[in-house]
Amino acid sequence: MRLYEAKVADVLRLTQRDEVFLQDVENQMHTFFKLMGAKNYHKMRKIIPRVANVWYYVMTSLANLQTLGEEYTGTIRVDQDGHIPSKMVQTLWLILYIGGEPLLERLLSSSKNKISKSTALREEAKSFLLRCIDFIKERKSTVARIHQSIFYTNGKYYNLSNRLMGIRYVLLRQWLQDDTFTGSFNLLGHISLFYILFNFIHQLLFNHDRNVSENFPVSLSTSNRTCVLCAENMKSPCATTCGHVFCWTCIYESLSYQKSCPVCRENISSSRIIFLQNYT
Repeated sequence: MRLYEAKVADVLRLTQRDEVFLQDVENQMHTFFKLMGAKNYHKMRKIIPRVANVWYYVMTSLANLQTLGEEYTGTIRVDQDGHIPSKMVQTLWLILYIGGEPLLERLLSSSKNKISKSTALREEAKSFLLRCIDFIKERKSTVARIHQSIFYTNGKYYNLSNRLMGIRYVLLRQWLQDDTFTGSFNLLGHISLFYILFNFIHQLLFNHDRNVSENFPVSLSTSNRTCVLCAENMKSPCATTCGHVFCWTCIYESLSYQKSCPVCRENISSSRIIFLQNYT
């Protein structure tokens, strides 16, 4: 059977469909745990999105069934060989999709702790390795944005977990293929990628020059005044309930299509955004 490559618009439509259903599931779970009391709800509310995602994809992808979004767009998942991914691959994908970021955080924290306590490494090596770990921690969002830009250029892998496991989407029928905005998405991806890399190199050079002039060790970190969404100095900074700070317009635009924090994915609403008047 001949299959057809899903375009960017196809993948975006299927993920939006899945996200709408998952949001409804999460809202119902929030309501259920609120009935169990404020103390129990406070303990459970942070893991509700993960529980909802695990339930949804175990019942669909891991059972070799289409998700609602995939059924809606007429797409299926395939591996690099064009076959249906095995349950092992699907399980690893789900682990990376749900817990990839927390696992990375634990790995980096554990590595940092071991390096700090190591007696076999010289102080210069320790300092370099610790700076590298801090650099990776601070640049997670940049990596995610670079990946998103690459997705817009070719439309193959929507999530980092898809790219790591080699899972992509294909269409069952050619007439289902939505190629309307492929050129626009491609242009957007190249512009976005150039902009991200330009700002990344500029910030590294700026920090290097500033630290050298002040006779401090070279630091790979960037200013905490930089918004992770637009990669520029914050304008009208505001904080979410989970403690992350963004530009006022950036976070409101992000919440218009996804009701979760761009950094930690905790559910937030625009009415709970706090404007920071004296943020430094």
